[in-house]
This record gives sequence, structure tokens and C-alpha cells, in this order.
Amino acid sequence: MQKKNKSAKIIPERDPAIVKIEAFLNRDMKSFLPMIRSCVLAGIFVVIPIFLSVWIALTLFTRLTDWAVAYVQAAPFSGTLSPFWTDILVRIFSLLCLFGALFLIGLLARVTLGRKLIMLMEKLLLKLPIIRFIYSTCKQIGDALWSSKGGNMFHQVVLFEYPRKGCYAIGFLTNENNDDFEVTRRLGKPMISIFMPTTPNPTSGFLILMPREECVFLDMSVAEAMRLIVSCGAVLPETEKNGVPAEENAGAAEES
Repeated sequence: MQKKNKSAKIIPERDPAIVKIEAFLNRDMKSFLPMIRSCVLAGIFVVIPIFLSVWIALTLFTRLTDWAVAYVQAAPFSGTLSPFWTDILVRIFSLLCLFGALFLIGLLARVTLGRKLIMLMEKLLLKLPIIRFIYSTCKQIGDALWSSKGGNMFHQVVLFEYPRKGCYAIGFLTNENNDDFEVTRRLGKPMISIFMPTTPNPTSGFLILMPREECVFLDMSVAEAMRLIVSCGAVLPETEKNGVPAEENAGAAEES
């Protein structure tokens, strides 16, 4: 029979209340820390768009009105005015003048005489070597984006296989391309123009020419597709036009 080790340490019994408190803290901390992390991230995603919007607006406001502030500060009477209020009032007044000038130019473009003057100015600009390229490019982009002649540059949301078979990308139909298009004539089949924006910056992307039958035309709006692209797929479309779910179109794409 073995003798009991008298030198063994005796562990004192812990207070049950302390044990319960420690268990409570350990259990709650495991759920509390992730909750703090998710709340902080949610706050960041809320604040960043607001901050960027305000910062861009203030930057544009400052850049557009700096010339007026510099002109007033150089005037002889500038020392008699409060610099703070002078800066604010001059910037607001110059911004109102800028909007007024744009309004008058737009009003002038609606009358016959104004249109003739604008056409004369365009002819002069198109005769200058470097200015001609810059002006014609900017005018074509502006007509495509805003004018009633060009309409909306993005006509419809399109789903197509890219960069390989079985993978799909979202793009925007920009032109149906008639039979006079050189690519259509050389390939012998109609090719539509698709702009495929990059994520999360949709201002850059690729021009892709594809046969119409290889594309799936989605019911989601251009704005919904833009939100989907900018959010890297995190923000899904809330509504679909004509009540047709997007997954039905995706299934049709797989069958084709």
C-alpha cells in the first residue's frame, strides 16, 4: 500500500461568486469584442462617404472662388474689411456669379442667335491643331452623357462571359452598332459595344465588342448595377424591373 504524499500542495477552494463573475466576463467578452469591431467598421463605412462628399464639395468651392478672394485682397480697400467675413462673402458671391454666367450661356444656347454664335466659336476651335482634338473629344463625351441627342451613354445592364467561359462580368451597353460599323462588316456579324467598368472605381474600364446573342440583358437599372460594382458585389439590387429576378437571367446565361 502506497503512502500518501504528505508534501502535495493543497489548492484552496475558490469563492463560487468569483468563479461565476470570471465565467460571465469570459463569455461576454467573446461576444462583446466582435460587436465593438462590427460597430466601428459600420461607423467607418458611414462616415467615409459623408467625409469624402463634404471634402470634395469644399475643395471645389475653394478652387472655384480663389480667384475672387485674391482679387479682393489685392484691392486698396481690403484692409478696412474683416478678413474672415470678406473671404466667406466673396466666395459665395463669386459662386453665385459663376452659376449666373452658366445660366446665361445655357439660355443663349437656346435661341437662334446664341446657337449661331456657339457654332461659330466651335468652328474656330476646330481649326486649332491641339485644341481641336481636346474640344472634339470633350464634346463627344458630353453629348453621350448629358445631351438629349446622345441620351444616356449607358443604355442597359449586360451580363457576359469574361475573362473565361463559366465566369461572368457586368457591363453597360453603350452602342448597338449598325451595319456601317467597320468591325461588323469585317466579322460578318453584328457586334455591340459594352463598357466593362473596374471595381471599385467604375471611372476606368474596358471597351468590349461582343455578339449580341452571347450577352444576357439584365432587368436591373444602371444605378443598381453601379452600386453593385462600387461595393464589390456587397450591395445587391433591391428591386428588379418588371418583377423578373436577376437569378432567372443568370440561369438563362448558363443554359446558353
